[in-house]
Amino acid sequence: MGDHAAWLQDMYENRWVMPFTPWWKRLPMIRQIRAVVLKFKVERHYTVGMGVFGLRTGYDDWVLYGIWYGLAEIKGNK
Repeated sequence: MGDHAAWLQDMYENRWVMPFTPWWKRLPMIRQIRAVVLKFKVERHYTVGMGVFGLRTGYDDWVLYGIWYGLAEIKGNK
C-alpha cells in the first residue's frame, strides 16, 4: 500500500474505521513515534500472544499506515 488512494479503497471496501485519537496524539512527531511503538506491539501480539492462533486481516497495518500519515481525520473524528 504505497499511496493514500489504496488506503481509502481498503477503508471503503472493508468498512474499516480509524480508532478515536486525541488531537495531541495526531501531532507530527508524536504520531510517528506512536506508530513505531504500536507496530512493535502488534508484531509481539502476532508472534507471542493469542494472535498466534488468529489470521491477520490487514486492519492493524491499515491503522498503522493511517497513524503514520495522520489520516485519522479522514474518518471524521469528533
